[in-house]
Amino acid sequence: MKLFATPKSHFSRKVRLLLDHLELTYELVDVGDVSSAESSLFDGNPALGVPVLEDGEVWMLESDHIAFYLVRTYDPGDRFNIFTESVDLLNARAVMNNIMANEVKLILAERGGLDPSPHAYFQKALKSIELGLSWLEARSSLLKSENPGYAEFHFISLWEHLELYQLTELNYSKLQELAELLGQLETVRKSTPLSLAE
Repeated sequence: MKLFATPKSHFSRKVRLLLDHLELTYELVDVGDVSSAESSLFDGNPALGVPVLEDGEVWMLESDHIAFYLVRTYDPGDRFNIFTESVDLLNARAVMNNIMANEVKLILAERGGLDPSPHAYFQKALKSIELGLSWLEARSSLLKSENPGYAEFHFISLWEHLELYQLTELNYSKLQELAELLGQLETVRKSTPLSLAE
């Protein structure tokens, strides 16, 4: 099994956390610069992004779809609550995906030499990140530090990525406390981006 990703990618990391918790062996193939337009780097992904999973004949795109595949194939008991029907948790995961996608917009703009600050498009992205974090802070009780599942994998991947790139202030005490507790787990520390782990 191969996962095409980067060590810092938050979308890839939530898949890595699931793989690690499922105790599945995989090769992490670092694609390098995700701002590249070189399609061969992304294992044929036409969206030019990560993660991409190869598992035998199976080729999967998009982190949540990969997670669904992994659980259907390797964990039919769904120990990590991938297939939750909780509307609140599904909304939380949607908010987290939105924060992550907007953060990527801002990071790639800066990498491309564009100052995002004077552009309404990027200001909306930043505002969406801040509103999403406030929304999660008010609903932090949905997430737990003991026996974490996919929502928590999602959260810690998001939070530590925000800490790494520092595009916005992280003044959310409940989320900070949760991140600190999750960050103490060996299975979480295993995939922490090195620049945060040092």
